[in-house]
Amino acid sequence: MKISRVPKVALGVALGAVVSLSLAVFAADLSPVSDFGPSEPGFSGAAQVARVTQAGAGNRLAGVQSGHNGLMANQAGAANAAVMAQAGTDNWMALSQSGSGNQYGAYQAGTNNRSVTVQSGSSNAAVVTQIGSSMSSQVTQFGTNDSVTILQSRNGTGLSVTQTGNGARASVLMK
Repeated sequence: MKISRVPKVALGVALGAVVSLSLAVFAADLSPVSDFGPSEPGFSGAAQVARVTQAGAGNRLAGVQSGHNGLMANQAGAANAAVMAQAGTDNWMALSQSGSGNQYGAYQAGTNNRSVTVQSGSSNAAVVTQIGSSMSSQVTQFGTNDSVTILQSRNGTGLSVTQTGNGARASVLMK
């Protein structure tokens, strides 16, 4: 597996930025777009909410949370990898990976941000960074060797990227 496809700086920032910040998440119902089954969990006093399901071989996930955060991840297939981190309040992150060799790195900071990513196929890579308030992103990758990098820092924005071919590349910067 080629970890070098997901920029190491982005993964380091995602993990390092959470150390000194308190976190909280509000679980808006992402089920219509994410198809992860029942509504996302409510927080009703729970310090952490994380649902992780793994099937297959060699799948890896690292999630960093403190405060009242929420993340959901489903990994199936082989050798899929994900790093998920959040800082701020009322943020939510959901990921579904199937196939093989898919990579995902995400970091959210601010308030009321949502990120949903679905990867299927093989050797797809996605890096999503949202810093600000009331942002949303949806990434769908169904091909092979597709790559997307998203950086949002404009409050109140939303975007959707769908890649269904092979070898597609996209970079989105919203400032």
